[in-house]
Amino acid sequence: MKNKEIVEELYRCFRQQDVECFTQLCSPSIIWQQNSGFPGEGTHQGPKAVLNKVYKAFNIEWKRWSFVIERVLDAGNDIVVLGYFCGSKREDGERFKLAASHIYSFHEGKVTKFQQYTDEKLANNRGLELESA
Repeated sequence: MKNKEIVEELYRCFRQQDVECFTQLCSPSIIWQQNSGFPGEGTHQGPKAVLNKVYKAFNIEWKRWSFVIERVLDAGNDIVVLGYFCGSKREDGERFKLAASHIYSFHEGKVTKFQQYTDEKLANNRGLELESA
């Protein structure tokens, strides 16, 4: 599988809660960096930490959510994904949309690093941009 296909498979794993597949695609020592103010914020090491601290944080703070991929850029050992998170906040049910970009780094067919880029001001204030209905 090419790096781009692995990234696309990672998103499928998250959507379908396929923990086993997610773990197989990542290096055992993966470094996962979430923006400050975002659910699961901080740096986490290892697939288990990502699932326990990032994925679960999304489900605690957000009632419903998804990441919509708009574009995938293949830069060899790095794959850049442009898109946005959307959903509704658990606290008050308000809908949100937050642009984000993700960079995945690879070594020998495994994801070794993930870096997220979002608008930290919006995320820190939890004032995620509300979707217009």
